[in-house]
Amino acid sequence: MSKNDVVIRWSKIATVMFIAMVLVADVFGVVISKYICIVWADKTDQTSFIINTAAFYLITLFAYGILVSLFILLNNVSKDNVFDRKNTKLLGCIVAALAAIAVVCIGGGFVWFGSWFLSIIALFMVLVVLSVRACFDKAITMKEEIDLTI
Repeated sequence: MSKNDVVIRWSKIATVMFIAMVLVADVFGVVISKYICIVWADKTDQTSFIINTAAFYLITLFAYGILVSLFILLNNVSKDNVFDRKNTKLLGCIVAALAAIAVVCIGGGFVWFGSWFLSIIALFMVLVVLSVRACFDKAITMKEEIDLTI
């Protein structure tokens, strides 16, 4: 087994573990959201709690999309199916979910200011994944051109 295969295997295991963590976060979402409102945001009104809870569950929903897409992408790579349009579509799904998380965090920033920082982090991740996607697209185009010349 090569070093890359080991990295991919551990990445898939980590992705499953992150999915499990998001599932646990979903189970305890109301408690976590109340804690964030009271302790971090210093808000005790019902409206702030409802907004924060809605934002929390929307973010976990998009997190599932990111993690499932990542798992499928890693699975494709483990089968030596790297430079394929399916993978760029998966990266596009990840970008869309990250952008949606950024928008939700901007809305959640009206309850807890720290949420705005999370939106900046999500937007940075959008930039990184878009860059990787552009590299994949370029490699796919080059591969297709090489296949045509043979």
